[in-house]
Amino acid sequence: MSTVWKKAFALLALVAIVATLAACAAPTPAAPVVQTKVVEQTKVVEKVVEKPVEKVVTATPAPKPGADAFIFGAQGEPVCLDPAIITDGISSRVTRQIFEGLVKFDKDTFNVVPQLAEKWDVSADGKTWTFTLRKGAKFHDGTEFNADAVLKNFDYWRNTKNPLHAAQEKAGQTFEYFKNQFWGFDDASIFAKIEAVDASTVRFTLKEPQGPFLNNLAMFMFVFWSPTALEKAGTNSCKQPVGTGAYKFVEWKANEQVTLEAFADYWDKPNVAKMKRVIIRNIPNNSARLLALATGEVHAMEGLEPRDVDAVKNDKRLKLLLRPANTTGYVAFNYKVKEFQDLKVRQAFAMAINKKPIIDKLYGGTGQVAWQFQPPAMWGYNKDLKDVTFDTAAAKKLLADAGFPNGISKVTFDGKEVPLDFWYMPVSRPYYPNPKDIGTAIAADWAKAGINVSLQTVDWSTYLDKRKKGELPLYMLGWTGDNGDPDNFVCYFFCLDAKDSPKPEEGFFADKEISDVLKKAAATVKQEDRAKLYQQAEKMIYDKTIRVFMGNNQPPLAFLAGVDGYIVNPTGSEYFNTVVVK
Repeated sequence: MSTVWKKAFALLALVAIVATLAACAAPTPAAPVVQTKVVEQTKVVEKVVEKPVEKVVTATPAPKPGADAFIFGAQGEPVCLDPAIITDGISSRVTRQIFEGLVKFDKDTFNVVPQLAEKWDVSADGKTWTFTLRKGAKFHDGTEFNADAVLKNFDYWRNTKNPLHAAQEKAGQTFEYFKNQFWGFDDASIFAKIEAVDASTVRFTLKEPQGPFLNNLAMFMFVFWSPTALEKAGTNSCKQPVGTGAYKFVEWKANEQVTLEAFADYWDKPNVAKMKRVIIRNIPNNSARLLALATGEVHAMEGLEPRDVDAVKNDKRLKLLLRPANTTGYVAFNYKVKEFQDLKVRQAFAMAINKKPIIDKLYGGTGQVAWQFQPPAMWGYNKDLKDVTFDTAAAKKLLADAGFPNGISKVTFDGKEVPLDFWYMPVSRPYYPNPKDIGTAIAADWAKAGINVSLQTVDWSTYLDKRKKGELPLYMLGWTGDNGDPDNFVCYFFCLDAKDSPKPEEGFFADKEISDVLKKAAATVKQEDRAKLYQQAEKMIYDKTIRVFMGNNQPPLAFLAGVDGYIVNPTGSEYFNTVVVK
């Protein structure tokens, strides 16, 4: 049990609680901080730059008894609240409450059910999909949801000549999900035609069948803006979200919280929001977030320290829910690093990590070792693959054979010799519950094999931006599956565009052989045939050590005992309208 946990539950009186909260509310240093720590035994150098990562924000007072609000403790700040241009779970947790799509995932499953579409039909050849829309649904600005709104949103995502799309790209935003799930923009996309049959009917004609098409539409980014509001917001869409969801946006206080309120004209009357308000608090420090829960400052949280999972599970004042395993954490190579273009070097990095002790110690009993991208429950998982054997001596030999008999501490990145930096995430995520500790453990294992790295991080938004631009030479990241289909795990990352261009956002990955197998799988309809292709692709990724896969996890979420109605979904697509705080 952690010290913070013992302290929290040693509180016996309100005065002590207030004192504890006051202590946690120390002001965050305004100036950037540079911290340096040298671990002599392993020669791991850690440099944390930019703003302090583990800041604690407690500006919001604890909820008063009976207050009609659900307060969720989040691991960090949203990046943006325009679903079309985000990729992270922290942002999508907020946008899920505000926006809706044609379909959604049902409760705690991957099953697709109607949302803003009442029903749909698909042609025998799998190319034509016709959706009948709900009548009477309204956007938060009072405008009507209809076929025209669907078409305008798809044009915003798909059409690079659309003024809104073009302006976003000019401002540095990208529509990464649309590009990956629907194979590109404009004429390169899978859509031959998108048309309004009438005001309540939309028809999609595909160039070829797409196995995961319906599951793709249920993903968090393919949801609908009020066209009027989107036009008004322009490139400020990240801060002015307007959808049809059970909750509408009120305000976003930077580095503090996002506030939502129940939408009075929500179309789904049996499922209107149970609480009048939702507050999503930004508390990046895991222990501070747990303390906020223990003292009633928040009602729920994600991102427990692994050591605190059992403590929460065994305390009657709290409850613990585990999200089904649908996550994979990985270490990614940037292929603009000359040394990483050598298979022996990549194999040495993989072989030098002793994964099991890291997972056992740092995942709180909710994780398991991974050696391929898909979690074991996915139907494209390759059961014939086995993890590479941990072997420090063999890793050293591989490095020597690759021309590094004395190990490696510098690399040639985009033609320039630079120190070997290893980037870890500044926020806990489902696939990495404590990325700093995990990154440090990985670096310590590498050091024993002569791989000496400098640990680096920045704030979450900048981290994702650097990854998107291909600026991280070696980094930690991961994935929570969005739609229950292997396509979203493997093709999302490793399918190339029509020109087979390297992908900056994936470290300039460009393997046409792997991409072609995955594209074939996406265009195949029968699941049994698709499964074989995904298994083939996983073996190719494994044989080429494209990435080092670390672990799968069942992310724990903690709640006060009086919180009911929260439904965990393996995709993380969780709606707050069902939640009641007693």
